[in-house]
Amino acid sequence: MTHNESILLMNALTYEEGHPRRTRHILSVYAMAQLIGTREGCTENERSVLLAASILHDIPIKRCKQLYGDASQQNQQKEAPAMVHSMLKEAGYDSSCHDRILDLVLHHHCYEQASRDPLLQILVEADLLINLKEESLPEQNENTLRSIFRTATGQTLLTAFLQSSPAHH
Repeated sequence: MTHNESILLMNALTYEEGHPRRTRHILSVYAMAQLIGTREGCTENERSVLLAASILHDIPIKRCKQLYGDASQQNQQKEAPAMVHSMLKEAGYDSSCHDRILDLVLHHHCYEQASRDPLLQILVEADLLINLKEESLPEQNENTLRSIFRTATGQTLLTAFLQSSPAHH
């Protein structure tokens, strides 16, 4: 883990003030993105961008709940830019990568766009895999879910995770 990455992760976790679900989600998506990114051959620079985005992908949720009473995608899109830039700057990330990281954060629920961007694809898959383990998935969504996954690593993990889901027992 690079120095900047450890600062960013520490800042994100302390920002969440120990909120159990969000803290666990940050750590889980971060680990999953690291695994998929490594196995799919990300370069060191790509890995740095991917992992920063995985740490920050849901960072606006807390602020949105405080400001608006909900964390809708629209509210998160509104709050994400200032938060992401501020946290990246505070952690010492070079400003040349801020917009790329923000783009991944803003689009990690845009499944139809993921296939056009390898890093977005990995972030989407990491988030969906962790969501699958955190929430129950209605059985009818399995085919839709499978259609989103494009990396070999993600597809293998999805198959394994689906086998252990309650719908398959």
